[in-house]
Amino acid sequence: MPPPRQMRFAEFNESVACPNLMPQKPDLDAKYYFHQGLQLAHACAYEDAILSFDRSLQYNPTWHEPWYQKGMTQCELALYADAVDSFTQAIDLYPDYPEAFNSRGIALFKLGSYEAAIASYDKAIKLRPSFHQAWFNRGNALDKSGCYQAALKSYDQSLNIEPDYSKSWYNRGITLTKLDRLDEAIASYDKAIEFRPHYSHAWYNRANILHRQKRYSEALESYERVVNIKSDWYGAWYNLGNILHKLGRHEDSINCYDYALKVAPNFYGAWYNRGNALDALGRYDEAVESYKAALAIKPNLREAWYNWGSTLHKAGRYEEAIASYDQAIQLDPKFAKAWSSRGSALRKVGMYAEAITSYDKAVQHQPELYEAWYGRGICLGHIGRNEAAVASYDRALTEKGDFYPAWYSRGVSLSHLGDYEAAIASYEQALQIKPNFPEAISRRNLALNYTSPPELDIDRDNEQTPGLELMPDSADVSEDSIAESLNP
Repeated sequence: MPPPRQMRFAEFNESVACPNLMPQKPDLDAKYYFHQGLQLAHACAYEDAILSFDRSLQYNPTWHEPWYQKGMTQCELALYADAVDSFTQAIDLYPDYPEAFNSRGIALFKLGSYEAAIASYDKAIKLRPSFHQAWFNRGNALDKSGCYQAALKSYDQSLNIEPDYSKSWYNRGITLTKLDRLDEAIASYDKAIEFRPHYSHAWYNRANILHRQKRYSEALESYERVVNIKSDWYGAWYNLGNILHKLGRHEDSINCYDYALKVAPNFYGAWYNRGNALDALGRYDEAVESYKAALAIKPNLREAWYNWGSTLHKAGRYEEAIASYDQAIQLDPKFAKAWSSRGSALRKVGMYAEAITSYDKAVQHQPELYEAWYGRGICLGHIGRNEAAVASYDRALTEKGDFYPAWYSRGVSLSHLGDYEAAIASYEQALQIKPNFPEAISRRNLALNYTSPPELDIDRDNEQTPGLELMPDSADVSEDSIAESLNP
């Protein structure tokens, strides 16, 4: 439905009436005040216009036009209940009045009385079957009622009468989206744009669907059209930034978030995602400042606390990271990823028992979180509980069988337990997934030394037995090898 400001007041074509005439007779008085009301309404002096229409009705209470125009003016003031009464008065005086039925339907729609609105539109259509705006408005009320198929039929009727009515194409696209008929929705938005090339809302909704379908390059083009048409649409700048971030164009995405924030400085989502883009570029200090700005606006944004912690974690500021994770957990005690990342930060500072407790919380709330099972296994290995560590790695691999760091670390724990054949099998699994894995190759070769028969009869008293101390006791893989997997 068009916004109230777009309603147009009907012109009254009575050759005997002139706005400049002073009142002389009751009939002319009514016409004089009626025209005065129209002029005031066109000048947006709506309260004064209503007074003029009332004066007109004092002189001729059976004239339907002042009632109708009074209702239109009341709609401009969002006095929809009063407008319904005025349109009903006009209809009572002149039952064959399709415009009044249509306008009454609009007022009822604004009040949320969709069934009554549909009934009013039906009356308008019965009086004038070619009334394409009434078909369009009927479609809107049906859509709001959840009757999407019926709404589509109404929009189609409107378009059969007026094929270039862009609003019908646009709202039809919205209804098709609700039915998850996304390709048809895009086609409907395309038709709206064909007849109205600068229809920014159609470009925007089209872009949203393409974004949802992960057709990022096409979505990017549509969002760019939106901001070219309406440069102050911060939501479009924000979504454009999100697309660019997903395409790896982080600098460009930051520029888009900055544009959004110029228009809407308190848009916490833009501050938050700006932080994510800065984090992706390794600009951790700036990322932290963006997360701080988001949290200054929305202190209970758990994701910002979590990502702030993640950024501090990557920067090696583990104690501060733990404090941020604690804030996220305070907001959502069942936030499994925060518990897991907190465990990783505690592990980094050597607090293994506390880290295990944190990992236990993570898997309690999200049993399939393989990273938590993996980190828990590392901590158990560090405190010499290798059997429990192997069990933890096994659970991680149950959830994600191709997680090569767990195969590697499982091999280390099995080696510590003296089960070298099983350890070799674990290293082989890791190498099958990641052939270029130096730590796994070294560990496997070391374990092979324990399982290969001696080739020479050597003096055992002088033998230097190779021991696991030749490699670090920690079951951790080097950070470079598993950076992607371990990022909190």
